[in-house]
Amino acid sequence: MSLAGITLETKEGTQVPAAEALRGKIVVLFFSSEWCPACKLFVPTLHTLHEVARENEVPFEVVYVSSDRDAEQKARYMAKSHGDWLSVPFEDTATRDALKAKYGCFAGAEAAGFPGVARRAGIPSLVVVGEGGEEHVHMDCDPATEIDRKGDAILDEWAQFAWPAA
Repeated sequence: MSLAGITLETKEGTQVPAAEALRGKIVVLFFSSEWCPACKLFVPTLHTLHEVARENEVPFEVVYVSSDRDAEQKARYMAKSHGDWLSVPFEDTATRDALKAKYGCFAGAEAAGFPGVARRAGIPSLVVVGEGGEEHVHMDCDPATEIDRKGDAILDEWAQFAWPAA
């Protein structure tokens, strides 16, 4: 599944075409939810990585794939805890579920909704993806060991996976 053909939304709820918003950037899918204690612990790490990328002009974009229970919970979580990130709209259940199934990242509480899908990681998880949806990095972030160990140098590793600029 390619993200290029879908619509994403900003933290404020503005709809943006994914192909346009992600062009030339390192794209990281962030599987998480407000109700998950491990997610709450990880979000500051991702927020810091995102801010360091911005300060150093690294083209880095986080796309939140929600496991929240409703749209209000997602909006609250994004407003309170997330950086200036994009997300798959909550009402786009088909895309959220397709991404969870493709990359095997979903909460244990959601497992019954994905029969026959191998759960590779719970939440929080990150997946660095290419323009065609190809997986380059798959990371269980409970705990955030690899990012904690490598710090912002991880952005250098992921730079090779940036989407084409044109």
